[in-house]
Amino acid sequence: MRNHPHILVVEDDLDTLVLYEKTIGRKYRIESAVSVPDAKRWLSKDDFDLVLLDLSLDGKEDGLDLTRFIRNDKKLKSLPVIAVTAHAFIQDMRNCLNAGCNEYIAKPYPIFELIKKVDHYIASSAMA
Repeated sequence: MRNHPHILVVEDDLDTLVLYEKTIGRKYRIESAVSVPDAKRWLSKDDFDLVLLDLSLDGKEDGLDLTRFIRNDKKLKSLPVIAVTAHAFIQDMRNCLNAGCNEYIAKPYPIFELIKKVDHYIASSAMA
């Protein structure tokens, strides 16, 4: 981990991106992607400490497809992934965890809950 932890936010909703910038962006360096191919480009050219992702994204692939890609990539497989999604059924949570997400947060959520989880995974990767 570097001095300024780096987070990839994979989200196609502009309002949510602004929320992340105004909250998590105060403490961490954030890059954003709106689709799985866009996220893969970022992951191939830069190092990240965490991925925050929505399940529903622009394009044919969704957040679960990206999670499976990350878990099957030698370089990325230990990268923490937090799903933050409006898909709020128990089966949605199971699908996220089965795909390899470390955490699942259903929208709407208290922002402090998200910040606490992000801080936890960033601190854990600093100790690794």
